[in-house]
Parts: sequence; structure tokens; C-alpha cells
Amino acid sequence: MFLTTGEVKQAYTIKGIVHATVKKTLTAEQLDEVDNFDELYRQVQDILIERAVAKDGDGIIGVSFEPQIVRVSVGPKYLMLHGYGTVISLN
Repeated sequence: MFLTTGEVKQAYTIKGIVHATVKKTLTAEQLDEVDNFDELYRQVQDILIERAVAKDGDGIIGVSFEPQIVRVSVGPKYLMLHGYGTVISLN
């Protein structure tokens, strides 16, 4: 299974689109971690792979990630990461 932000130079069949969203709540003690999305990227990648396997795919192309910091007026901040891509099967 592979993930790429680009295309592959081989014939393939599109199996569908997969997406995933994860979030992390930041407590007052964790506010310095507001730019630490590394763990979230791994979680989103794992979910995308799991969903691609369920579609019987060989890989995911055109993978995109959209990081967000959600601020709530009264309460904690949230780190959210959305990821999506196209599942393919190599011919």
C-alpha cells in the first residue's frame, strides 16, 4: 500500500475516494503544541490505508491534507486534520 500526493506513471483503475478526519484537544498545558500535527498525520494516514484496503486498492494518489486549528471562545483549542485521496488498483 502506498500514498502519494501526485500521480503514478502506470495504468490503474480508480476504486473510489477515501477521507479521514482526526482531532486532538489541547489543554492549557499543551498550548505550546499548537503546531505539532505529526501524530495526527500518522493517524489520518493509517485510517486512509485501512479504508483503501477495504476498497481492495493498491494505493492512494492525490493525497491532500488540510490542517486546522479550531479556537473555541470558552474552552480548549482543537487541532484537526482532514485527509483525502483517490484509491487505485494498479493494472
